[in-house]
Formats: sequence, structure tokens, C-alpha cells
Amino acid sequence: MTYSMNDDDTRRKVLWMLKRLSSYSLWKRKRDAWAIFADAYENAVKTWPESDPDALNPDNLVYIYQALRLYDQGLEELKVGHRHVWRTQGDLNQLHRPVNLVRSFFFSPCHERWDQIWAYPPKVEEINKLRLKEEYAGARFVWESSNMDAQISNAGFLFSNAFYEKEFYSLPRPIFPNTLPPVPDERKKIIKTGDMVPCDGIWEPGYLSFDYKWKVIPVGVREFTNKGCFNYLLSGSKAPLIDDIDSAEIKSIKVEWRLIWEDTRYCDGIIPDESEYFLEEDPGKRITCKSGEACPHSGRWATLAGGQQQFAQVAAGSVMPQAAQYQRELWSPAILIPATWTLLSRDDGGSVFKPINSDDE
Repeated sequence: MTYSMNDDDTRRKVLWMLKRLSSYSLWKRKRDAWAIFADAYENAVKTWPESDPDALNPDNLVYIYQALRLYDQGLEELKVGHRHVWRTQGDLNQLHRPVNLVRSFFFSPCHERWDQIWAYPPKVEEINKLRLKEEYAGARFVWESSNMDAQISNAGFLFSNAFYEKEFYSLPRPIFPNTLPPVPDERKKIIKTGDMVPCDGIWEPGYLSFDYKWKVIPVGVREFTNKGCFNYLLSGSKAPLIDDIDSAEIKSIKVEWRLIWEDTRYCDGIIPDESEYFLEEDPGKRITCKSGEACPHSGRWATLAGGQQQFAQVAAGSVMPQAAQYQRELWSPAILIPATWTLLSRDDGGSVFKPINSDDE
């Protein structure tokens, strides 16, 4: 399925997603999840024997609590509308370093060059699941760019499997409200690449075309032609370049940016109801299929059987596979066990949920 920024439904969804990613409520949830993880990690360090082969690295506690301190400092500013915390030197930008260090060195026996290459032992994975609750796909897209390139160029990436599904885990996809507001067609604030951004908000990259008098004197804006994905830009930063994904060779180009939504939330010290950003799925309504049964829909499936999340791409009509249960000894072959698989995404773009009137349990 393709996503075009000239499609009204895509534009509405991207606008809503960027509002969600820049919301106080999302970052507060990230902070609270990290605090729960910090407590569990510290407890494991204190109570698991040093001789335990699954023992966690106590040195990580320094980075864990450094990140928690940055969360607390940043949220104090954000809740009164100070979004400079996402700029390069801001607290909610700087926390990426300790968070990434914890992720990169979480459990040394399963890591090589900072990447996880083996499934974690079960009790280590339980701690890791708490860490993963802090992760929201795309949260970094509200940060000031460390170079002059926009954080997002291709809207399709926000909806892709690669954005949410990793080798050993998956991140939750946002649940969109039934009705999304239209995207404003604003032309009051327009800047170009390299200009200072005058206000926090969501901006659209593109090009202006003008009406001319006598073919020489511009007398008014005729239209604004989109040239990529909306981006969240921060006041005081420089308007970035955008990747030209339509050209044969992807390159960064200069564009004009128009403000489509100015972010003035929290400036009055009030946190509004933001529950629409966290609509919960009903797990019982998502399509599932057991090992040995015929796959009902071609797509990406996942299971937690075997002690860690596993993924499979299965074609409709094929027999659903078993899951692998890995052994403590890395050289021992995995054991195949029956599993219940959950549908994450369909190749045909259809719903991954059972019909509301379905009696299938």
C-alpha cells in the first residue's frame, strides 16, 4: 500500500501522528515506563547472585538514572509549553545518549557491536519488556535535526512494517480515532530552507507558485505544491532540507515550508485531555491463528511463544508455522513448539481485527 502526501486520509493521519508524538502525555508515559524499568533493573542487580549467568550489568544503573533525571527535568519544562527541551541541547533530546547506551549494552552475552544478535534468557527478557514500554516509534521525530536534513521525508515510512517491527520485538502501532480533523490550508507563515523557524508546530515542505501581473509582478499565491512529509519544527531552529524521494537519485533539496498547525499547547499550564492518542486495542478482537491451521490472510504475524517475540511472513492458505524455543546453550538447536500467532499487518492493507459481529473467540 502506498501513502501519498497528496491524499487527504494520509495527510490527516500524519498530522495526527505528529501531534501525538509531540504531546506531553506521550512523553510522560515514556518517563513513567522508564521509571518502572529502572526500579526493576535495580532490584535485579541487587537480588540476582553475581554468579548468575543472567546477571545484569550494574554499571547500566548510572545511565538509567541519568535518563530518568533528564526526563523529569524536561517534563517540568514541557508541561508549561517550553518545547526547547527537544532542541539539540535540551533535556528530552539529550536523554537519547543514556537510553541508547542502556539499549546497546543491555545484556552483553547477547550483544555484538551494540546490536542484539540472540534472544535474551527468559528472566532477562522480562526486564527488557519493561524497557521496551518506554519506546514509541517516531518519538525522535520531534527533536531538532542534528544536521540540516528533515527528520522525515517519506510519509510511507510512518506506516511501514520496518518502522514498528524489529528482529526481536515490535513496537505498538497507534490506533487512529474514527474521525480525524482536516488539515488546515494555511499560508500565513511561509519560510524557506535555512530560515529561522518562527514558532513550534507542524510544517509542510513544498513550493509556492504565484499569479503574475503582466507575467512579471507577483500579485498573489496561486497554490502550494507538496514536496514531502510534514515535519515538526522547533522555534529557533533552522528550516531543514528535504530528501527528494521522487528523483532517481535521492538527494537533499531546498524547499519552502508552510505552517499548517502552530503548537501552543500547555503554555497556560493546562494539560488537556489527550486520551485520543492512546486508544487501546481489544486483544480479543485482533485476528489470531494457531500453528497447523490455514493462514486466513497473507501478512506479517507475531507470537510470544517460546519466551520471546517472533515474526513470520505467511501467505494466505499456508499452514501456520510453529514457534522456536531457544535453549540456554547457544549451540543447542531450537525446539519447535505450537503457538498462537497474531496478525500485525495484511499485505492487502485490510483490517487486522475480527468483524465486530464475529462470534469467533
